[in-house]
Amino acid sequence: MTIRTKEDAQRVLRHVPDEKRFYCHDGKILNNIYELKIALEKMSDHTYNHHVTDEKNDFTRWVRDVLGDDKLSHDLAKSPNPKEASKIVAERISWLQARA
Repeated sequence: MTIRTKEDAQRVLRHVPDEKRFYCHDGKILNNIYELKIALEKMSDHTYNHHVTDEKNDFTRWVRDVLGDDKLSHDLAKSPNPKEASKIVAERISWLQARA
């Protein structure tokens, strides 16, 4: 989804329903975009590489399908590691908060 309205931005920033949470390989459970940013900041390369391979990217799929942010999903797909991914998410959070 393209973020066009205040409501769109708020939807991406919201806490997701329990059944749509993201379960990390390291045991962390993510409920929103803020928790994704924090998890990526602290994530090991091992955990990141479990979720991001040549065949799949669990983070981009969750961001696109659950949070509903196509741009962030696209930008995350280019990230080579968790630290860079965290920076991408942080920038997007700032952009969304300015519109929410």
